[in-house]
Parts: sequence; C-alpha cells; structure tokens
Amino acid sequence: MFVRLIRVEVSMHALSLESSVSCTHAHLSNQPRDLQLDAICRIAATLFGVRYAYVSRLNKDCQSFLGSEGLSLSSTPRSDAVCALTVLGDPHAPLVILDTLEDRRVADNPYVTGSPHLRFYAGVPISLGDYTTDRATVCVADTAPRAVFSKEDQERLSDFAVFIEAALRGRIAHHRTHRAQQQAVESERRFRLLADSANDVFVLGDLDMRRTYVSAAVRRTLGYDPEELIGVRASDMIHPDDAYIFEEYWTQVRAGIHERPTCCVRYRHKGGHYVWIEASIGLLDDEGAGTPSGYVAILRDVSARREAEDQVRHMALHDALTGLPNRALFRDRLNQAIAHAARTQSPFAVLACDLDRFKAIKDSLGHPAGDALLREVAQRMRAVLRPYDTVARLGGDEFAIVLAYLDDACAAACLADRLIAAVGAPVHLDGQIVEVGVSVGFTIATERDRDADELFKRADMALYEAKAGGRNTHRVFCPDVGARIATRGQLVLDMKEGIRRGEFRLVYQPVVDAASGAVVSLEALMRWRHPVRGEVSPGEFIPLAEENGLIVPLGAWALREACREALTWPETLRVGVNVSAVQFRGGLEEAVLSALADTGLPACRLKLEVTESVLMQDGDAVVACLHRLRSLGVLVALDDFGTGYSSLSYLRRFPFDKIKIDRSFIRDIADPDAAAIVRAVVSIGERLGMGIVAEGVETAEQLELVRREGCAQVQGFLFSRPLSPLDARAYIMAAQAQH
Repeated sequence: MFVRLIRVEVSMHALSLESSVSCTHAHLSNQPRDLQLDAICRIAATLFGVRYAYVSRLNKDCQSFLGSEGLSLSSTPRSDAVCALTVLGDPHAPLVILDTLEDRRVADNPYVTGSPHLRFYAGVPISLGDYTTDRATVCVADTAPRAVFSKEDQERLSDFAVFIEAALRGRIAHHRTHRAQQQAVESERRFRLLADSANDVFVLGDLDMRRTYVSAAVRRTLGYDPEELIGVRASDMIHPDDAYIFEEYWTQVRAGIHERPTCCVRYRHKGGHYVWIEASIGLLDDEGAGTPSGYVAILRDVSARREAEDQVRHMALHDALTGLPNRALFRDRLNQAIAHAARTQSPFAVLACDLDRFKAIKDSLGHPAGDALLREVAQRMRAVLRPYDTVARLGGDEFAIVLAYLDDACAAACLADRLIAAVGAPVHLDGQIVEVGVSVGFTIATERDRDADELFKRADMALYEAKAGGRNTHRVFCPDVGARIATRGQLVLDMKEGIRRGEFRLVYQPVVDAASGAVVSLEALMRWRHPVRGEVSPGEFIPLAEENGLIVPLGAWALREACREALTWPETLRVGVNVSAVQFRGGLEEAVLSALADTGLPACRLKLEVTESVLMQDGDAVVACLHRLRSLGVLVALDDFGTGYSSLSYLRRFPFDKIKIDRSFIRDIADPDAAAIVRAVVSIGERLGMGIVAEGVETAEQLELVRREGCAQVQGFLFSRPLSPLDARAYIMAAQAQH
C-alpha cells in the first residue's frame, strides 16, 4: 500500500496541537514540526507551483498547522482562518479563490493584507474522524493571484487531499480498522492515477537511490518505459559534469537541510542526449522507526526554460549583431588575464581597435550594409586570433582584444599586422567592393599590472597615436604618449580659439605653363601662425582639424577667402582649393555654393582638388557630389595622383579636369621606371581629355624631363614657393609683363 510505502507518521501529540497552542501567539511556537508532513507539503508546493502548501486542523477557536511549506505559522485564530470557509463546503470539494483581494469574504483578512500576503488560495476539506466535528484542510496558496486554476488542477488537489486524509487517518487509527486499510489502498491508487496523469515524473526509491516506482510520464520526459528504470540508481543517469551538484543536494536531503528545494541537473535520455531536469526530493520515514526508509521525488523537464535562460545569459554577455563578447564579458576576460599573469608571471596584451572609413561606407550604402560589414570584420578578426584569445565589440566600430600567453612583445605587433591585413582586404557588399581599414593600439601587460581600466586606457591612448599616424596602422603604448596626447588636445583647443581670432591665413602657389612659364592658376594653401608656438605645420594641424571636425568651418572659410582673393586676379586665372572627406560629410556642396554666391566669383574659376583617399573613403557619395558641382561649372582636379590604391578605377568613374602627378614621381623622374609611369599617366590623361600637372618641380633638370614626358603644366619651388596674397599678385603681374 502507498501509505505503508511512504511510512509517514505523526504522533497524536502533533495532531492535537490545537489543544496546546495559544491562538494569540500564532507566529511563535516551540512545538516540534512534523517533518514528514512538511516533506509532503513541499511536494505539493512543487506540484502546483506555489509558495505555500499546508495541512491544517480546525476546532471551534483555533486553526493549527499539522504540516506546511513556506509558512512560519503554527496556529491562527479560527476567525482569521481562510480555511474556515473551506470546511463549510462538501467533503473533498475544492474552494478556489483566484484573487483574495477581489473576494469580499477574505479581502480584509489580516493574512491577506499582511504577512504572509495570501493572494491565491485553493483548499480542500478533509475529515480526520467525524466530519461534523473533526475537520481539517489541505491547501495551496501563493503571494500572487492567478487567472485560472483549471478543473484538472482542482481534481489533482482533491486527489492529493484524499491521499493525505487517508494517510492521517491511518496514522490516527494505526490501521486498526478495515475501512482505514481500504482508504489507504484507494489513496495509493488515486496517487498513482495522479502521478501517471501528471506531466511531471513521480519517483519512489530506497536510500541507495534505487527506484522502486516511476510514473508513466517518464516515457514523455526521458523516453524510457517505467519498468526499465526500476532498480536503476538516479546517479547512473546524471551527466558526469552535474554529478557533484546532485551528490551535494542528496547529502542535504539526507541531513534534513532544506536550503534548496530543488536541484537542476542533466539526465540521460534514452535517445542518448541529455535533458535538463528539475528534481524535488523528500525523505520517507519507516513506520514506527522514526528513521528514513526511502525517498519520493518529482522530476520536471525544464530544458526549454534552461535554453531560454542560456539565451538570456548569452545576450547579456555578447553583442547581438556580431556574436562577439560585449564590454561586460571583455572586462571579465581582461580580469581573468590579469589574475593569470599574476599567478604565472606570463605577459599578455590588450588591443584597442577602431575601423577606418566605416562611417563613410555606412552613410553611403546604408545601415544594413554597415551591419553586414561589421559582421564580416568580426569574422575576420576571429579567424586571425587563437582559440584562447578574446575579441569583443564595444560598440559602433570599436573592438577590443585580449591576447593571452604571449611569448614576447613582438607577438602582439605581428598579430596587429595580421589584423590590419585581414580587415583591409576588399569586402563585397550589395554587389559593390569596399575597403575598410583598422587602426590598432596595444599595450603589453605583466604580472605587475593589476588595474583593468588602466590597461585599457593605455591601449586606447596607443590607438589615438595610430589614428594620428595615418590610420590603418598600429602603435604600442609608450610612457610619454600621454604627454603627446595632452599636447594634441591642447592644440585642438588652440585651433578653436585661433579660428575665432582669425589666426589662419591662405598663401598661394602658382601653377605655370611648362613651355612658356605663364601663370595658369594658383593653389590656395592654409597656414597657421600660433601666438606662442609660431608657425604650425599643415601636416600637424590639418589631420587634427579633420579628426575633430574643425576642417568644416576652416574649409568653408578657405573657400570664401580664396574666391574673394581670386577676384583680384586676371579673369583667365583659376584658384585651386583642397577639400577633405570630412568636408563632404559636413556640407561641402553648400559651402561651395555659398562662397561663389557671396563673392561673385564665376564657378568656372574655382577648382576643387581632391585626393584619392577622399574618393576611397566616401565612394559613390563623393563622386555624386562632384558631378553636381561640375555641372555648375566648377573644375575638379585629382590631387597627389599615384599615392592611393584605386587611381585608374577612379579615372574611369569621374571625368577629372586635371590630374596632378604626385611629387614623389617627379622627384625620381630621372629613374626610367618613374619616367615610364609619368609617361603613361600623360598618355591616359590625353586619351581621357584630362590636363596633367606635375607637382614638386624643384630643378631645371626635372622641368626638362617632365616637358619631355608631355606634362603641360608644372608647379613647384623652381618657379615659386607659396606666396602671400600681395606677393602672389605681384608674381602674376611680373609673369604677365614677360608674356
């Protein structure tokens, strides 16, 4: 019989608590607990998914708790007992209150409005003897209301109550009557029906963990027939990695420690895979002996819940777009690397990475293309790293890397080179080929380094140096880098003040006819005389202005100033103005139109000079803008030709008015290879109808050679250095006088 199998006993003293406990001290009691009934209540709480489960007995004054889960009460006044409503109903007929605050019968009950805050209640009346005088209840309750407590749930609670009623009657009567034995047999039958119809798996077993009964739900949960698991130990089916969890839990159950109501481990399915199971186990006492003789367990498949929890944990620690670790996980891996270095005295490296030209590509092709590019970059970075290294996306186009177990500092530099090469390879996006670079700053950490923030700050400072050094390169942290960055930061502040005070000026370098020496145009060049440092090199302040967006107001000023100055020259002369990629993104088209309108200079006398790097960074958007400006009459020249990667392809995509051959080719024009390149460019320019300008002509020999190769126009120190506006006008007048 099931009642005999579980051998649960409660003394008559425990069953008569109502006669010895004062209802005015409901929260305090030195009476011993009925641990067996508590175990059954724990099973009921798990079965119905509630916080509280209890068995109570009522007399005319008091309600006493024979067993409970979750409650610290031993008794209450009958006038405050919700169960007093339950016993008014028919035997075994559940009373269900889905929301106590919505039921006027109990809404003001002190145990509803106060601790333990009962919001949901379901109770079944049972009898321990004569139903008219000896009444008890089996109840489940929770702190949150429910929308529904189904008919099936009510039937299960009723069956559970019948089982407890039979068990308690059996205890009281000590199985002296045939009726009690019949009820016990019936309760076992009902329990098995309840167990076999439930979604959870019910298990009975001995203290060696061998199963003596398994409910039919095990077929659906683990794929076995119940008979296949009889005699099998639970530990034989648990994943090896979870064995210690289960052993610890079983030890606590055996010792009567209830710190954890359940444990979650992986059970082997008959199909060979593992299923996450939440197990709740209670001990069964031997009849009359007071010692455990076995256990009862409820097993629930929680694989779907665990999968959702794992997904939430993964989302909390990984970037949704690329799947890389996010900032939180990167910080954890960095702390692990610091701890490992302290133990093993082995160095590691921290890298800060920032993509070059990413914003221009995203703005040109759209956000979906930008996302696809980030995913491709993430994949390439992962492919370069070792399995035990960490690459994380911190946000936008920022990435960070922890390189563990470095043999020497050179290994970090070598990996940075491989990263730059891998990321810089062409990428196919939406039928187009784009190129994105990466700047890398890194620092080498040793066992003396303990501060994760300081390490990343050092890598970030090195990254700043890499970007200032031309991008698509790497730099290692040096102790004096902080001073250099501070100096650059101060220079940016000084530039802002310099713009306000009008410290910037333009100088003009003539472009002359190679054959006659007549001036055909002048190139406007920006200069800055710092009030303390004196003349600041354009190679120093122009990149800073581009990084901080100051080139936009500076560029707009340069356009207006150059157009205004060109009005003082002969009408046949043009003025060339250099423009950067940042200006295209900051409204170059509007700045050009405004300069022409404000000064009245004809559009055909303005020549915009763009480099190949500008075209590479902004692609189609830049070309489209240049087409619109050219349609207004503005001339466009390709400056520093030959220093980029896609010169010939851009000559095909845009009909430049001029091609300016970079000074590096002119400097070496005596070399046959350099001369051949110049000759080829001249040939291409003639075929495409583009004029050729040779930059950097400094000697008569170079002039003779560029003439021989067919360059029609030249520019360089041989003719003139950049001149102030006044000197430029004088130069023009002198040249005109000679011709």
